[in-house]
Amino acid sequence: MKHITRVLLIVFVMSIVQSCTNEVNDNSYIKYESVRLTPEERKIVEEKLDGLHEKFDPKENMITKTLSGYNYHTDADSGVFHEVRGSFYYAALLLDLSDDQYTDRAFNIIEKTITLQDQDTTSKSVGVWPYYLEEPLSTKKSPIDFNWADFNAVSLLDVWMGHQDRIPSDLKPKIKDALILAAKSIQERNMRPGYTNIAIMGAYVTYMASNLFDLPEMREYASGRLKRFYDYTLDKGGYSEYNSPAYTIVALDELFRMKSHIIEPTAKQQVDSLYSIGWEIIARHYHKPTGQWAGPHSRSYSTLVQPTFYSILKEGSNGQIDIGIEQKRNNVKIKHQIPSYLMPYFLSPEYPRTEKDVFEKENPQTIGTSYLTDEYALSTANRSSLWNQRRPFLLYWGEVQKPKYLQVRFLHDNYDFSSSTFYSEQERNKVLAGINFISNGGDKHISIDRLKEGKFIAKDLRLRFEFGNMNEQDKLVLPKSVNDLITINLDQLVLNMQLYNAQFDAFTGRWEKGGDDKNCWIDLVFYSGVEKEFDLTKIDKGFAGFIFEVNTVGDRQENRDVKISETDGVLNIEWKGLKLETPVKPQSPENTFI
Repeated sequence: MKHITRVLLIVFVMSIVQSCTNEVNDNSYIKYESVRLTPEERKIVEEKLDGLHEKFDPKENMITKTLSGYNYHTDADSGVFHEVRGSFYYAALLLDLSDDQYTDRAFNIIEKTITLQDQDTTSKSVGVWPYYLEEPLSTKKSPIDFNWADFNAVSLLDVWMGHQDRIPSDLKPKIKDALILAAKSIQERNMRPGYTNIAIMGAYVTYMASNLFDLPEMREYASGRLKRFYDYTLDKGGYSEYNSPAYTIVALDELFRMKSHIIEPTAKQQVDSLYSIGWEIIARHYHKPTGQWAGPHSRSYSTLVQPTFYSILKEGSNGQIDIGIEQKRNNVKIKHQIPSYLMPYFLSPEYPRTEKDVFEKENPQTIGTSYLTDEYALSTANRSSLWNQRRPFLLYWGEVQKPKYLQVRFLHDNYDFSSSTFYSEQERNKVLAGINFISNGGDKHISIDRLKEGKFIAKDLRLRFEFGNMNEQDKLVLPKSVNDLITINLDQLVLNMQLYNAQFDAFTGRWEKGGDDKNCWIDLVFYSGVEKEFDLTKIDKGFAGFIFEVNTVGDRQENRDVKISETDGVLNIEWKGLKLETPVKPQSPENTFI
């Protein structure tokens, strides 16, 4: 909370200064202007469009996308489809370019793609778009993604505000009606403030639509929604999707849009504060030696940050953070600015340093620990899951040009098993961890594909220690027996890890190592063979516990045995001052979103 208090004080002072220099009409809520790109921005947009033109299908007036794998919200997993969001995005880029040869194409795309919106006011999905032309909402079997009202409305708002003078007169009412329907859908859904990016995006869409189209009741709702999210975030001490490289950037992007368009003083102060909070999350977890965003991550789509992250830092620091490998972002209209008081975290950080965050205050609390040094960054969450978007255990080391990582995963048929849970205690460079299971969780996703009565079919189950961005299997040493100490020397680091207890049903596991052209790993294989049904409600023991310590070469290391006792199916573990208590039998908690 001390971090948030500091943010509010700084933003308050800045607001005072601004109010003294800018006269704001009390009756004004929003502002916007036509898009005018600089020559450099035009070049970036042109380069992005070069890769999209070939995907344009003039017959359907939409962009195509090739699917080649499982996705939560689609029926199909392979083939070529015409995508809604990509088409709106493509059309907006074409208009931003202000090249007359593409104007008709852009508006034809918008007109076509708007028609895919559910505009039946009696439908539960009114105002929402499908993912693809080929999967209309009326016949879709997989869950409808109501977020598509938010995402696509943002693109249409960009078109409406940035190119209003160019929109054909017969298309204007169609865009207006589509925006109002999307905004009403968002209002009806009334997403909780804990879903950060949609809470912000929905507030933005309803705020802008209500003021653009004079909808007083929605205007009141939008202002209240923004205030609720603001209060919720301050009380929580940060965003719900804690320390998320994916969601924090999305949140900052949407908050930047709000900063650009919302001028009503109270709302503007709230937006400015929320924006600074997002940057403080990044700053305190930025690891300068590797250029990585230290964990733990609640939502992440890639364990290593994307090159566009560095372009955000470079632009946001006015060129002070320049590591030479950034990739320009496609959305040139979003121009972030890092608050000046946070710049020391990026330019002259103090190491070693521990960052401690209470992400969830209510019991059971969720606490994140990040230990940052000149050589590495080690981080854990005290309670989480091993869903493929979670990163509850992460070690980064290496250099900015070649960062490496160690991540813990639990795989069901080579896909991250969402019903595996992670518990840990960390002190500086040491971690005591335990992994168990829940019988009412999900398989590939924490909620969309829940296990039925705790049962699932598997031909392979394994705990993986994944060494990312390195394919040096020869450096990975397997122990002679399951519970022997594993010592691995990598670069200037010495990694020591050891299982202290492991069993899944009747299987105690065996070690093997593997790799591909990008990563290598050590796996504890619990089961591999013909398909077999497992029932987590009947398994007496499903648990894997390990200790981990990282040191630099030459550091004094002291080995200590793990002390374990079991009472009524609960393990009590102690090691080097760390303590952990966890059940060995799969549980059925009321709250599975950990």
